[in-house]
Amino acid sequence: MPSHESLLSAAAREMRFSAIRRMSALIERPGIISFAPGQPSPETFPVEAFRQILDEVVEKEGAGAFQYILTRGLGTLLTAVGEYAAAKGIRSKPAELLLTEGSQQGLDLVSRVLVDPGDVVLVELPSYIGATSAFRASRARMTGVRLDEEGLDVDDLRRRHRAETAEGRRVKFLYVVPSFQNPSGISHSVARRRALLEAARELDLLVVEDDPYGDLYFEDDPRPTLKSMDEDSRVLYLSSFSKILAPGLRTAFLVGPEEIVAKIEIAKQSANLCGSGVDQRVILACLRRGLIEEQKARIRPYYRGKRDAMLAALEAEMPRGVRWTRPAGGLFVWVTLPEGMDAEKLLEAAVAEGVAYVAGGSFFVDGTGANTMRLTFAKEDIPTIQEGVKRLARAVRASLG
Repeated sequence: MPSHESLLSAAAREMRFSAIRRMSALIERPGIISFAPGQPSPETFPVEAFRQILDEVVEKEGAGAFQYILTRGLGTLLTAVGEYAAAKGIRSKPAELLLTEGSQQGLDLVSRVLVDPGDVVLVELPSYIGATSAFRASRARMTGVRLDEEGLDVDDLRRRHRAETAEGRRVKFLYVVPSFQNPSGISHSVARRRALLEAARELDLLVVEDDPYGDLYFEDDPRPTLKSMDEDSRVLYLSSFSKILAPGLRTAFLVGPEEIVAKIEIAKQSANLCGSGVDQRVILACLRRGLIEEQKARIRPYYRGKRDAMLAALEAEMPRGVRWTRPAGGLFVWVTLPEGMDAEKLLEAAVAEGVAYVAGGSFFVDGTGANTMRLTFAKEDIPTIQEGVKRLARAVRASLG
């Protein structure tokens, strides 16, 4: 049988399976309490409302609901999404808005349109694996910028940018998840957001803002998006309805500079011509009925209760020397083990105890983070979260000796 390895492109040879997807066979065994999957709870999905909406879409639109639509998206939904974004302080012209099939497609298209092999993309340490996978597929050079409890370290951003440009490399953009980040749960303070935009202006740097969790806040008022604070069209913003409604409705959107969005539309034509007209009509009905705002109000206390249960269990069970974030929203808690521990090696012992998580090293583009792990409180119910943390703490204590 001939080998086909030589036929692969240079980009394909560098592709890697997602660390989370690769571990799924291990961590999704029956009986395992799983803090691994970064997905919303199906208990929050408004299934009955979806059923009614789908019946109405088919009755009203007939065969037309199943026809091709424009690459940029269903015109009526584009208008509605523009109004939805405007309510968040994000004002845009129609030419600056485009619908994608999930934010992951948006990240892939942004990467394809902006990145040449060897270009530098600045990312957070740690950063979202889906984004770094998209950038790697375009053969970007990724450089990490430190996060602290207030958000992106803007001084480190300047240092990293300076170092890359001094070596003659082009820095194309900075990728950030400012609100309740996946994986860390960290949310940038308002002051740090202002400082980030000031640094971007100073460095003439495009900022790609990914905002899947911004509406899942548990305390205080939501923090403004970077895009709503953007005064000189320097931010390209991505968001979706996956965490609010259901991820099976693959409709997301991006808002950005007109020249970039026009090229993204062309790139999208070669990827899938257009999105699902059925999905987009369902999202449109959800917006018009106010269902999305109802969902936000319903799921915030639901996830807040689970967050509180996980934090309380960590406080009660974990041995001294283990630290974790206290997210004010989103779906994730980030745990840091004592120096010298390896979360990936610990996973086998944790699974033997009946609990799973995602080892944190794969979220770092600089090879660090071996002693970190991501826990999600979205999947399991509160008693199971409490039991799962007990099991995890036993594995950690045993590893510490």
